Amino acid sequence: PGLDIQVGGSERHNIDLNLNVNTSNHTKKQETEKIKKKKLKLSLNDEKSKLLKIIVGALVFLFAFYQEATGYETKYSLYVFLASYIIVGGDVLYKAFRNITRGRVFDENFLITVATLGAIAIGESSEAVGVMLFYKIGEYLQELAVGKSRKSISELMQIRPDVANLKVGNSVEVVDPEDVEIGDYIVVKPGEKVPLDGVVVEGNSMVDTSALTGESVLRTVNKGDELLSGFINKNALLTVQVTKDFSESTVSKILDMVENASSKKSKTENFISVFSRYYTPVVVTLAALLSILPPLFMEGALFSDWLHRGLIFLVVSCPCALVLSIPLSYFSGIGVASKHGILIKGSNYLEALRYVDTVVFDKTGTLTEGIFDVVKVKTAGVSQDELMKFAAIAEANSNHPIAKSILKHYNKSVDLNKIEKYEEIAAHGIKVKYEKNTILAGNEKLMKANNIKFESNAEAGTVVYVAVDNKFIGYIVIADKIKKDSEQAIKDIKEQGIKQTVMLTGDNKEVATSVAKKLKLDKVFSNLLPNEKVDRIEELYVGRNEKEKIAFVGDGINDAPVLARVDVGIAMGGLGSDAAIEAADIVIMTDEPSKIAKGIQISKKTYKIVWQNIIFALGIKIIVMLFGAMGMASMWEAVFADVGVAILAVLNAMRIMK
Repeated sequence: PGLDIQVGGSERHNIDLNLNVNTSNHTKKQETEKIKKKKLKLSLNDEKSKLLKIIVGALVFLFAFYQEATGYETKYSLYVFLASYIIVGGDVLYKAFRNITRGRVFDENFLITVATLGAIAIGESSEAVGVMLFYKIGEYLQELAVGKSRKSISELMQIRPDVANLKVGNSVEVVDPEDVEIGDYIVVKPGEKVPLDGVVVEGNSMVDTSALTGESVLRTVNKGDELLSGFINKNALLTVQVTKDFSESTVSKILDMVENASSKKSKTENFISVFSRYYTPVVVTLAALLSILPPLFMEGALFSDWLHRGLIFLVVSCPCALVLSIPLSYFSGIGVASKHGILIKGSNYLEALRYVDTVVFDKTGTLTEGIFDVVKVKTAGVSQDELMKFAAIAEANSNHPIAKSILKHYNKSVDLNKIEKYEEIAAHGIKVKYEKNTILAGNEKLMKANNIKFESNAEAGTVVYVAVDNKFIGYIVIADKIKKDSEQAIKDIKEQGIKQTVMLTGDNKEVATSVAKKLKLDKVFSNLLPNEKVDRIEELYVGRNEKEKIAFVGDGINDAPVLARVDVGIAMGGLGSDAAIEAADIVIMTDEPSKIAKGIQISKKTYKIVWQNIIFALGIKIIVMLFGAMGMASMWEAVFADVGVAILAVLNAMRIMK
């Protein structure tokens, strides 16, 4: 199409080009799917090939070993052992020599190659093949274990949407989610993933949120409800107006967090990386000295005997157990946390969570629902309807939950065209010029700043004072509900060893004290501006050491500076602001404070298992190294100290997933 062009055929040419453009994305998707399937097929074939080599090599080895053990050894026995050795460990030899040419000498392939070739050279062919065989079996089992630990992360990656059903006029086009713009309408059919964040404009359905939140219970969505990308529509057609680009959508941000989590390593991981870099050359040198020096300086010492001891020392020294199990432990911790709806941006934050002894909370939207209702209207010289009218006019252009609750209670339309001037004063309130009136609606600070005499009160709720033309006309009390699990969350956090719980809020003292008392918090700071929240955090840091860390939990734009300042920033991700989620180190997708205790529990379990593996692996290796140097250990003990310990360490790391 588009190539058969004649004079006057430009119109046809344009049509054909448009067809190509419309179908290119679909073709690209098909090609991507083919590549994915091909990679999966190759991966499965590779696994089968590895297993087949191990089985064939093991059978050949057992045949030769049986001959040797029963005394039927022939001149061909060595060749049978060598055949088994090449079948099982050919790729290890290849990797070792390839890495040497690239300057990467001291790795596990090099250590196993030198040890096994040395064993063959001194006539210990059966031990050489045995070491290689068990090394490959261990490597295969380790890969299976790693694959299992990656399962929760790979399941999470499946939330990436492939296509979006874009509504164009009366028809629907299948397009790439990246081609959909804000304000466009998309259709989400039953069984499909929601490709982009948006608001339901037509239809009602049940959605599966488990991929994002970890909740197994289906959630009902109706017209006007927010819908996040990554949710799965279960039973009815939905029309959604897109509110965010694909790159800014929830699913993209989550995937970005997961994909980059491994780049932010914990101190323990960094320590193991540095340790391995120096440890391996040192033990190779010690093995060489152990093989060479005793025969030179000790009378009657046989070179073959001490070379054998040096080779045992070399096999034991391989740091596989540490290099593999430590990152795997953190990876498993991050994976199991994601299953519970807790997204951790790196293993360094998972480790830091273990040292947290003070948790600081924002109030609104974190410990409370953030859903406000008008509970009291007190007038001063005007009717209730008139007070509500002026309050609604002032709050009409605000997206704040308090503004929405006032407009909901007023339940009448406001003519926005008559609002001549609108000014939102941070941490004070709103100033509006409406027709001939100047309306002020806000807290006590706003009244005092404008020298307005007002009737102060100590109501348990957020109080909005209203003044018209500098004359106080009354106040409205708005109350926020405490989240169902907030009280249990504080209790669970303290059971995890948290010494101090603090609440920071811009709300008034009465409301803050009331919430803190109900939740049994240790400290509360109220009437705070965003910068004052950071100041309170700085005060909490005075006199603390490096291992006494502070975590802050928040959800609003004004929480972003605090989230960025503390050791561990935790954002409420389901309803939280983009700025808060961006600044945070950990995101709780369910908006449940109780998940914080779960995160701390996972962190402590991960840390415990990491150090179990370090002590176990190094302890066994040092003991067998000493025994090997004294001639009290054979290659079989060396195999256990290397491969066996690595497998046990990996299996121990897998316990985090339970």
